[in-house]
Order: sequence, then structure tokens, then C-alpha cells
Amino acid sequence: MKRLLCVLMLLLPLAGMAQTGGHPVNITVINNKGEAPRRDIIAYVKGENPVVHTLKDGKLTLQHVADNDTVAVIIKHRKYEFPANGMTALQLNLNRNDKIATAMRNGEKMPANAYKAVPLSVSSPDVSVNNMASSLQYSSLADYLTGRIAGLIIEGGPGNYQAYLDGMVPLVVVNGIRMQSFNAANMLVNPNDIESVTIDRNGVIYGASGMNGVLVINTK
Repeated sequence: MKRLLCVLMLLLPLAGMAQTGGHPVNITVINNKGEAPRRDIIAYVKGENPVVHTLKDGKLTLQHVADNDTVAVIIKHRKYEFPANGMTALQLNLNRNDKIATAMRNGEKMPANAYKAVPLSVSSPDVSVNNMASSLQYSSLADYLTGRIAGLIIEGGPGNYQAYLDGMVPLVVVNGIRMQSFNAANMLVNPNDIESVTIDRNGVIYGASGMNGVLVINTK
């Protein structure tokens, strides 16, 4: 019995290693001035439900990256995908337009065809007050938006409203200010004052907080 317990104690750390697996990848992004970019840059390991991270001072370490994983980095309106096979360090040097000038993998320059650049669409209004019925008949922002935008669901009631965009909780921005919640926006915005409503399903320009999509509301 004692021998069995000893064997189990020896195997437990190995089991933990097997569950986590992978290795860390250190990511560094440098702008054309040799400094950390001032814009939001996010990185994550591609998957069904990726956990996104925002680079701090141009640096980030992704943990538990497997060799068959793909590391994605979003900069401005582009997503770059890098095969993680054997990668422990990734340095991205940007040009003046915030595009990758050179990518260094483990200290060696990567050819352009060794990674993928995927353009992401810029925000564009999916709906605006000009093509919607008059807002004068609505008593609240929640009432105003209900059933108006494909994929946008408003649930709850007065004092406890929540918005879901394609099943996820979006970031809500009112006149350029990020709201703590849709309910906060609902209490702030008078539907009679709405000028436009924009849905940004990429949300890349808002960093990690915009990954679930962004509901942008501008008032007159």
C-alpha cells in the first residue's frame, strides 16, 4: 500500500504537466521608433474559445502553447497568425503604418510566407436612426433597440438590462465613452437623442475588451 502511494505521488506532478502541456511564448512588439506601440495590441492562441490578452508595454508571455497551436496577434485592423511549432520567442517590428515590417522567430527573421496576415474589416454602421422608425415612440434605449439589429438581444427589465450580441456580452460605447454595462447606457441615453447606432463585430480597435463585439451609440 505504501509503495502504491509513493508511485501515485511521483506520478501526480507528471499528470499535472500533461494536463497543462505546451511551453511559454514571449511576444514583443516594437514600433518604427524602437518603442512599445501606444495602441492596444492583443494576442491569443487560436481555438474555439480563445482567451485573449492585451500586451503591456509591448510585451506578453503566452503560457502552455503547444507545437500544433497557432499564435494570433491583432494589430490595428489586421490579424497575424504564426505557427507555434518550436516557437519560444516572437518579436514583431512595425513600420510607420503599424504593419509588420519584420517578424523574428526565436531570434531569426521569418519569411513573409511563413505566417498569415488576415485583414479585419473596419467598423461600419449596421443600423442608424435614419433608416429606423422614429425614436419618439420609445421609452428607453432597451426598448428602442429590441428587435432592430440581427444578432442583438436585449434581456432583463428596468434597472437590470443586459445586451447580447451573437450570444456574447458586447462592449458598449456612448459618444466615445466606454460604459460599464448596457444597463448603464440604458439609464444614460435618451432614445430621442440618438443620432446613430453602430455594431462592430470585430471590435479590434477597442483591444481585448472589444473581442465580443462593440455596440457604439452616438447622440445628437
